[in-house]
Amino acid sequence: MKISVTQKHIDAGVRGSCSSDPIALAMREAGLEKPHVGPTYITWRKDFKDYSVETPADVLEFMEQFDNKGWVKPLDFELSE
Repeated sequence: MKISVTQKHIDAGVRGSCSSDPIALAMREAGLEKPHVGPTYITWRKDFKDYSVETPADVLEFMEQFDNKGWVKPLDFELSE
């Protein structure tokens, strides 16, 4: 599943939040429930099933830049179930 983090998600994102950062907001908009974006794993729920994948390097870099008030740009990445 392709996740597109847009400028809208970046503007609405909360720094330091694993469930309200731009990545989680984009995941929620894509129809995933209870997204949690951490430095090691990304987790979510879909159709009453829980999923977890290792956090991709580009997502981790995005999170670190966003949380440390660095400049970030929109990002697309793939999540596999």
